[in-house]
Amino acid sequence: MRTASGQEREENRPVELCIEGIGWRTGTSGDMSGAALTLYPGQVIVLAGGNGVGKTTWLEKLAGLRAPEGMRIRYGMEPLWQENRWGKKRLNASALLRYSYAPQSPENGLFSRTLSEELKYSARPYRLSNEKLDERVSEALEAVGWHADWLARDPYRMSGGERRRAALAASFVPPASWLLLDEPSAGVDGDGHARLGEYLMGLKKRGIGIVLVSHELDWAMPLADSVLLLDYEGTVRRCNPAELLAHSEWLAEAGMSVPLWLEIAHKLHLRGIPAEQLWSPDSAAGAVAVAREVQAAPEDARRLTAEAPARRLRNAAETAKHRLGAFDPRTIWFSYILLSLGIFAQNQWGGIAVAGALTLSLLAAGRISLWRWRALLRTYALLSVFVSAFFALGWFTFDTDAFIGTLLPFTRTYLVLLLGLCIPLVMTPLSLRNALQKLLTIRGRTPAFAHRLILTVTIMIRFVPVLVEEWGRFARIDLSRGKMRPGRPWAFASKLKDMALPFLLSIFRLGDEIAIALESRGVARDVRPTRAAKLRMAARDYGAVVGSALLMFGMWAFANR
Repeated sequence: MRTASGQEREENRPVELCIEGIGWRTGTSGDMSGAALTLYPGQVIVLAGGNGVGKTTWLEKLAGLRAPEGMRIRYGMEPLWQENRWGKKRLNASALLRYSYAPQSPENGLFSRTLSEELKYSARPYRLSNEKLDERVSEALEAVGWHADWLARDPYRMSGGERRRAALAASFVPPASWLLLDEPSAGVDGDGHARLGEYLMGLKKRGIGIVLVSHELDWAMPLADSVLLLDYEGTVRRCNPAELLAHSEWLAEAGMSVPLWLEIAHKLHLRGIPAEQLWSPDSAAGAVAVAREVQAAPEDARRLTAEAPARRLRNAAETAKHRLGAFDPRTIWFSYILLSLGIFAQNQWGGIAVAGALTLSLLAAGRISLWRWRALLRTYALLSVFVSAFFALGWFTFDTDAFIGTLLPFTRTYLVLLLGLCIPLVMTPLSLRNALQKLLTIRGRTPAFAHRLILTVTIMIRFVPVLVEEWGRFARIDLSRGKMRPGRPWAFASKLKDMALPFLLSIFRLGDEIAIALESRGVARDVRPTRAAKLRMAARDYGAVVGSALLMFGMWAFANR
């Protein structure tokens, strides 16, 4: 059994970060390399690319927060994903300990009541001695310009900038070989930029590898040893800052605009000035004579920017409206109620099979994906089987009829749940509000009691995706900071202990913020009856309601045949 100090020494040993299964090339080479892209410790690697190109997705894959999708990631000799005997991929606990990760909005990952608890939570998986933990905490505080007096403060009572610094400090505590940072300088003032850059250079000297995503090239490039330019085709160009100075058009190829200071630095570099003297916008902008020569972006850069792939435009476009969004919101509600009545009428497994096939067909026809609810649906299914099995168990016996009979109502409710989860996916809270307001309108006016009912129902529907999103946020925290892999026998108990209480605390605080927002809009005061919004059902709406009614009567007839 390893001791805490032995484990700490092993995890502090610098290791390479190897990425296979991607297309990449070096420098000016146009040929894709078939070898693994190997990133070495003791370097700062800047990952750059245009908006929506997938930099954050890349970093999340390196952290195991997303499925690798063909990428094979290895920290030293430890693969990030391992296959078990049944071929299912699971995260490797040893590889998770090799990195520390700070997402694009790290302050959203704060949940403890004091900064001290936040920092200790990030260090807990590494089993540091008290002395080493105090040393790491002091170093992290110093990196963001704080001292020990800040440890007792509540992160939720900090300003936005202070919360970001607290989150960055939490990512600096773990003694990991790699530091993955997504836009760490965003929202940080000038002194913070300098302090952060100085700290990262210190980590580099100690052999820590840093993968840095940043749009602020003027700040990131002076720190960089290597640059990865990610384009919209998913391929990577690996170069160093000097090569990028000589070929500033590579930024345009990656869907980025070439800043004026970089154009100036490029001109100066072509005149023989070393790259290390030019990776600063101040020194480049000081060349007034050269600046006069640069009237616009280079012709190649302008052409490449104009010929950006169509995927860039698709990423920038808004999400298309769902096909069910064309229906009147009341149609969705009426159809759901009618279909639910038909499903609940089924009391035999034959009827459940028919209702299940009908439910899946409707989901497929509406192109509705329930992937975002997979955790909820999986948990409900397991709970149904567990409860049914519990009632079927006897003394060394198993009553199959009791198991099947108990499972049937669970399955019936499961089908209704599948249909119900479609509502927040195809109906916005505003459209729901308009529908309820129309239904509760009396002679063109909505009474005060109806306003309270509408507000309650609308907030409940709006809170369903918010609650799921909040739980997903804490699940990501549990993985990236707590290093708790899903699927381990004790993972469920750990989630209850480490996630449930912070999750409830977050919901309470979110409720307070919503209450304040509603009061600021006058909801707490007496409500004046207002005219309802006008909604008109079209022929397709009546057709959908009639079709749902026919399906309901058909299921009733099948159940009572």
